[in-house]
Formats: sequence, C-alpha cells, structure tokens
Amino acid sequence: MQAAGRRDKQRFIEQTRHVARVNVDTLRAILQHNRDTDFGRRHGFASLRTVEDFQRALPVSTYEPFRPYMERIARGEQNVLTADRVEYLGITSGTTGQRKLLPVSRPHLENMRRTMMIGRAVVTEKVPAARRPSRGMILMNAVLRERSEGGLLTGALTAISTHSMGRAASFAFTSPPEAFRLRKHADALYLHLLFGLRERELGTLMAPFASGLLDMVHLLERRGADLVDDIARGVLRPELDLEPEQRRLLQSRLLPDPERAREVSQALEQGPHGLLRRLWPRLAYVSSITGASFSLYTRQLTPYLEGVPLSAASYVSTEGILGVPLELEQAVYCLMVGMAFFEFIPERELDAESPTTLLPEQLVEGEAYEVVLTTQAGLYRYRLGDVVRIVGRYHEAPLMEFLYRRGALLNLMGEKTSEHAARLALEQALATEGLLPADYSVVEETETLPGRYALFVELQEGARPQGAPEQLSRALEEALCRTNPFYEVIRRSERLGAAQLHRVEPGTFQALRDVLVQRGASPTQVKVPRVVRDAELQGLLRQRRVTG
Repeated sequence: MQAAGRRDKQRFIEQTRHVARVNVDTLRAILQHNRDTDFGRRHGFASLRTVEDFQRALPVSTYEPFRPYMERIARGEQNVLTADRVEYLGITSGTTGQRKLLPVSRPHLENMRRTMMIGRAVVTEKVPAARRPSRGMILMNAVLRERSEGGLLTGALTAISTHSMGRAASFAFTSPPEAFRLRKHADALYLHLLFGLRERELGTLMAPFASGLLDMVHLLERRGADLVDDIARGVLRPELDLEPEQRRLLQSRLLPDPERAREVSQALEQGPHGLLRRLWPRLAYVSSITGASFSLYTRQLTPYLEGVPLSAASYVSTEGILGVPLELEQAVYCLMVGMAFFEFIPERELDAESPTTLLPEQLVEGEAYEVVLTTQAGLYRYRLGDVVRIVGRYHEAPLMEFLYRRGALLNLMGEKTSEHAARLALEQALATEGLLPADYSVVEETETLPGRYALFVELQEGARPQGAPEQLSRALEEALCRTNPFYEVIRRSERLGAAQLHRVEPGTFQALRDVLVQRGASPTQVKVPRVVRDAELQGLLRQRRVTG
C-alpha cells in the first residue's frame, strides 16, 4: 500500500510540473468521455476543440441549471451528465442553502482513494513512525439512510466512501463493520472509542472534520469510566441503541481486557494534556480538515494532541477533488491537477453577471478566487462556492488556503465581512475578558432599522464574562471595524446598526447540529453554519440565549 502511495505521489508531482497542459488535457478527456451523454449532445461536446470553444458554449453556473438533470438521475436514468455509471447520489451538507444531489461514480471514488494515498505518502515522508504497519481509528459512518426514486443509495460522501469499502474497512480500522452502521452519532462514537481504545498499538486517528475529533475527546472525558468498565469486562452497555443482531456480532468481538482497562484509566486520570499520546504511545499522527473556521476546534484540541502531529486532510468535496496538503500541520493545499478541469473567478468579480475566469497558470499569489469545476462525474463550469487564496506554488501548481464559502459572507449593506474577519473580531472581543469561543454563529437581524449582525457564542469550559453584556458587544463592534475597514465605513454612515454579542447555554451548538442531522445531514460531516438564515435554527439560538 505504501509503495502504491509513493507511485501515486510521484505521478502527481510530475503533473505539477506541467499544470497548463495537464489541465487542458483533462478538459479534452472529459469532453470526449461524456460527449454522447444527454448533456454532452445538447451542448455539442463532440465539436468543442479548445478551452475557448468550451467557455463560449457553456457559461459558468451554479447548481440550479443542473437540478433537472440530477432529478432525472435520481429517478434512475443513466448517461445523463456522465458516461460513467452513477452508483450513489451524494448529498451536500446544506449549511449555506438548499441541499444538493450530486452523482458519485466509481472513478470518483477511485480518485478519492488515490488522493488519500498521496496524502498518506506525504505524511510518511515526514513522520517516520507512520511507516510502521498499524491499524487506525476512523470516526465515520457508512449509514446511507435513503434511496432515490430510481433506487440509488444517497448520503454524505464520507458515508458513501466508507460504505463502498465494505468489509475491507474492518481490516484497516479498529472499528468492526457494525460500528459504521449505527444511526445514532453518540452511540457510534462510543463504539469507535471502545474498539479503538482496545488497540494499544493504534497508529492513526482520522475524522472528516476537526469538530468530530473534539466530540471524541469530550465523550472520552464524560464517559471514560464507562469505557474503562466495558473494556475490563468485555461487555456492551445495555443503553446502547443496537439491533439484536448488531449487538450479538459486536459482543462476539469483545473479550475482557483488565490490563488495557487499567492503562486507559491511568491515562485519563492525568488530565487532558498529552492524553492521546498516553492512550496510544505509538500514535503517529491525527488527520482531519483543519483550516478556516475549523481552526476554532483545533485550538481546543491542542492540549490533547501534545506530542502528536495534526495533519490536514485532503481538500475533497462531494463535487470534486481539489487539493492535497504537502506539509504537516498546515491547511495549505496543492491543486490536484488532473482530477478536474479547473477555472477560477477573481474575488472582485464574484457578483458579476458574467464573471471572468482564469486558468491555474494565470493566478496571482496573494489574490483570492472562487473555484470553478468541470468534472468527469458531470459538472460543467460549476461554481463551487469555495473562495481560496493563492499562497504560493509547488512547481507550477498553485498552493491554496481555503478562505470562506460564498454563502457565509456577511454583506447586508455591501461591506463584505468575510467569515475570517468575523471570527477574528469575535476572538478579539472575547479576549478583552480572557474568554475563548467554543463555537458560534451569526444571524443577520434585518427586522431592526437599520439592520445589524448578532453573534451567538458558546464559551469554552462554561466560562462567563465578568463585565456587563453590553461591554462585549462594544468590544465586538470595535473589533469588526478593525478586521474589516469597509464595515467601519458602513457603520459611520449608519446604514448598519451596532453588532450584538449574545452568550448561549452550553450544548447549544450540539443541539443545532442535532437538528441538521435530523434533517438528513451526516452525523460525522455536519458543519455548524457560520451564518444562520434558517428560521428554526435562529429560534433555537435565541431561545438558548443567556441573559445577564
């Protein structure tokens, strides 16, 4: 497996030396592959010879023009957008708008596997301990709750990728197959921990998002005694919501291990600092998505991770594969040339009716762009909504850092406060009283005159401010003016009201995530929306506001 990863990495490095050619060749291959699909025939793919031909034939597009095609695929039609057989329908998390259905084929899953292998090859070069054969713990599920009208399994991409591995997942990871099939997130997490803690020689720990790792350590702290008891006695707790056959199969894999239980108990008794290294002395690295708003969670993980590197996971979405990190503990991604045909819209043209697009070789370091994808799986000149900043190059390939989702931009009066600026302002405001955020969301309060922003924040470790609530709101207002000078200009003109900061009860954002899961989001892939425009979620935040 490591040899295959090195080969994949070497091939990728060669592609980064010829980015312009590889990007154009990828477009030609996609058009050739999909020319006889319904979409390909309608848009004359067979006659398109150049990038310019393609760009003239199709405008850049959001999801809506593709929706009718996706609905046909959901009803069971094939050869609609892609010549590949669509085997699953991926569902996006829907945190910035209406959920979307997207085709997932075997080639897409194979590209994901290859990207993960390249990422692992990067890590093993820098972390010698990662070269040692070992099993890992992965905090994912393979529950695909629904089938489309045409019988296609639907779900989050992480669940699809785990499901597609079948029983092979149990050879690579500590969790048995049944642990990936639980509908309740808390029960699945408990089982992942139960079987992962039994593995003293654990080599890797992975989760789709850093928030999932934080959920894990918090569950470990809350229910450490239960886990120790179960490991010692080799039993499953009766309160775990398991079907009889699931319980029987899981129980058959458990044997009493009092010695390991004592080790886990002693590790927990010494507190959070360095906990993961004490639990698993040979843990080589931890992997998760870590950049942008996820940095809020990685900072909370820092004490637990002492002595264990945190590697950024590859930049992968349901729509396509975008990048792979080349350095440890840096959420900087090298563009995965060859995985799609890539175009980029300059940030200044995001709201233009017909925005300009640039190719990878035309991007300017320091500038921000929205990613536009054309994929073999059937998306053409598709606006992903992700805005990235170019921070350098690896050979000819752009190096990117994720900035924000377009739907998460605060822009009531044209001030364009980015997610990064809002988060930084919140942190600065809380720092005036020595406080740290555990999580937060923003609500645009347009019912007031003038409109304003309200930030709802849950504090770490039950902390509470010493001063009056309005003091933190004033500090937030001052910080927003610093982090976004355009906000200050709009405020001075009184076209926006003063921002408000509201503290919410502990557990508020877990409750918000629970609502999203009940609506169909994957428990391991659900994200807290940084801008909440949904009335039910806004009501939840307001109901749990702490007064005084």
